[in-house]
Amino acid sequence: MKIIATSDFHGYLPTITEPFDLLLIAGDICPATDHRKIYQGFWLRNEFMSWLKGLPYANVWSKVIYVPGNHDFVMEYMTSTEMLELEHMSEGKMKILRHDLYEFEYPVSDGTDTLTIFGTPYCTEFGHWAFMKPTEILEQKFSVIPEGIDILVSHDSPNIHKLGAILEGPWKNDNTGSAVLAKHIKRIHPKLFVSGHFHSGNHNLIEDDGILMANVSYVNEDYYPQHEPLVIEYDEENRKFVS
Repeated sequence: MKIIATSDFHGYLPTITEPFDLLLIAGDICPATDHRKIYQGFWLRNEFMSWLKGLPYANVWSKVIYVPGNHDFVMEYMTSTEMLELEHMSEGKMKILRHDLYEFEYPVSDGTDTLTIFGTPYCTEFGHWAFMKPTEILEQKFSVIPEGIDILVSHDSPNIHKLGAILEGPWKNDNTGSAVLAKHIKRIHPKLFVSGHFHSGNHNLIEDDGILMANVSYVNEDYYPQHEPLVIEYDEENRKFVS
């Protein structure tokens, strides 16, 4: 099974030519030039949806998992009905995870198997952005994420392996990223973890205690595309992710 992971489009929609089974998007897809909810809603239903429908799905059961980010203001207050309508517009290809668990079913020789995926948009608080919460609220939010899931998709990046570091630009700083998220990643122990938010964080796929992890932001600190989407293989027989 082929999995592609990316994040932080900020209006730039990456060209994906390789057929995939699962596409993970870790937030901040809306353009950075206009944060009005009415504009973002229009962009999602038109430009983004057109891009999504034209993606190279490998199978009829292939899926796009979208976790909102702090720039995606329209998603913070979107009702469940509105989210279902957006998913319906994708002709069943997209699943929105706003701090939710999803079971991704795929066929195997003797029936079906499942990958458990949890997506969370919540971030460390700074400024007045969507989905940002103080530490005590983040503790509550992250504590309900179940242990032993297969994939964790978070918009925020942790302060481990420089995933949440700012490695370029005038605000260069290694001492960034979420300590709360880092603590809960170790507790949850997913097989695969991907995130964004910090555009120049470590994009190398790292293995730590059996967890594969990477920052998969598409744009750099200047908000221009720089990093290609990450391609990961999933060994279905051995239930293992490999780079």
